[in-house]
Amino acid sequence: MKKDNRTLIFSSALVTIFCCGAISVFSVFVKTLQEATGGTSSQVLLTLTINQIFMAGFGIISGKIVDKIGPRLVMMVGGAIFGAGWTLTAYVSSIPMLYLVTGVVVGIGNGLIYNPTLNTALKWFPEKKGTISGVLLCVTSAGSFTLAKVGAILCENMGQKGFMVFGLFFLVASVIAASFMKAPSQDFMASGVSANATNTSTVKDLSSQEMLRTSVFWNMFILFIFASTAGIMMVGSLSTIAQTQLSITALEASNLVAINALANLVGRLAIGKLSDKIGAEKTLAMILILTAISLIGLKVAMFSYMLFTLFLIILSASFGGVLVVFPPLTASKFGMKYQGMNYGIMFFAYAIGSLVGPQIAANFVNLDLGTQAYANVYVVAAVVALLGLACTYMLMKKTKKEG
Repeated sequence: MKKDNRTLIFSSALVTIFCCGAISVFSVFVKTLQEATGGTSSQVLLTLTINQIFMAGFGIISGKIVDKIGPRLVMMVGGAIFGAGWTLTAYVSSIPMLYLVTGVVVGIGNGLIYNPTLNTALKWFPEKKGTISGVLLCVTSAGSFTLAKVGAILCENMGQKGFMVFGLFFLVASVIAASFMKAPSQDFMASGVSANATNTSTVKDLSSQEMLRTSVFWNMFILFIFASTAGIMMVGSLSTIAQTQLSITALEASNLVAINALANLVGRLAIGKLSDKIGAEKTLAMILILTAISLIGLKVAMFSYMLFTLFLIILSASFGGVLVVFPPLTASKFGMKYQGMNYGIMFFAYAIGSLVGPQIAANFVNLDLGTQAYANVYVVAAVVALLGLACTYMLMKKTKKEG
């Protein structure tokens, strides 16, 4: 395939990954879905958990299929399911229906397109996998920005029927984009890129079964859980934390939520490039050190809006890089041949962190302490980050020993 064709494939990946950002703004739809189903806020929000579980599970399944037949058909089917799920959300009238349609169906569709999109793009750019991962995940954040606003407007003007517009757009955009997706041939080498630059010439391609039998995989899997849990414990409850600790209104706290999103976006871009320059393991170590420092900084930033904002920016930018680093890191350890299923399995660690992080945070909140209600949560999250740093150190030692 000609070199310039990979630009078309990357552009298609950008469109698809943009659509994947929709589920990140689910909170925008809670009120509309409560009215449609008669459910409580917590019942509606459980849809997000169900969605993430099916996304992670079908990310593994899609990876296995893509490794065998390529990404195009899988992604076209996934795009159709993803779009259909959002479209059918316009007709849900009960909580069980919401769980089935928006939780299960949309989750399955998301799993069938997210993983193949990311890994196919990485295969076409072996010389800068970190940068490509960063750009794609930055577009996911941009998608969340845009889709949150569009979703709010649609729900305000059309109510539940607004999901039809949402879903039809996703269906058309993701299916068309998927039609251009194709994996490179086995002997593909980006023009002007040496074998040494790709870091693939000395990496043995391990199947998922072989990968699961290595200590390196389990080290990385646990590290991924720790790294994601530490950030999600705080970022997932940012608005409530800011209102409690700084004694500010929900509107003022929304400014911090916007700052968090912007810092996360910039962090993904910067950390992707940094990973290509200094390596994924050193980048992860830096991320976890900054995460621990920023968490302690947030703990001591009592009543100081400026100081709180400063440490929030550091935390958000660092946390944004976690998802960026792991796809190229997985490829560097286990090769690109089975990357689809291998990263699908690895990504399940992030799903675990997304589920347990908020639960851990909730158990350590002490509302009797007033503005210091989240003091213990900061400490626990910092400890989790340091545990992740210990896992990173162990991984670096194994790499040095094997090298």
